[in-house]
Amino acid sequence: MKRDGQQFLEELSEFPPNTFQATFSKTSARLGLGAALNCRELRFLYRAAYQAALCNIAMNGLGAHGGRVIGHGREADRSRLELEFMSARERFFSSRGWKNLPAAQRGTIQQGLLRVVVRPENLAS
Repeated sequence: MKRDGQQFLEELSEFPPNTFQATFSKTSARLGLGAALNCRELRFLYRAAYQAALCNIAMNGLGAHGGRVIGHGREADRSRLELEFMSARERFFSSRGWKNLPAAQRGTIQQGLLRVVVRPENLAS
C-alpha cells in the first residue's frame, strides 16, 4: 500500500520534466521523502521549496513571477517573497515529520530544496 506522501510525489511527477513540480518530485523521491513524510508535510515542504526558488529568482534578478519581473528595483516584492519563504519554511520545520528525520537528511533537504543564495554581485554594497 502506498503512503499518501508517495502518492503526492507521483502526482507531481506527471508534470513536464522541466517544471518545478517534476523536479521537486524527483528530488524528494530520491531522498526517500515519500515514505518519510505524509502528504501534509510534503505539501508544507513543497510550498517552502517553491518559495525558496522564487526568492532565488528575485534576489538574483533571474526572472519573473506572475508576469512581473522581480529583479532590481522591486525591493517590496523581494521582501514579501522572503517573508513568505520564512513562514512556509517554519511551518514545515514545525511538522512532526521534519522533527523525526535524521539530522543528515534534514541537512540534505535544507541544501537541496530550501537553500536561498544571493550571488555576490547582487549583495548590497
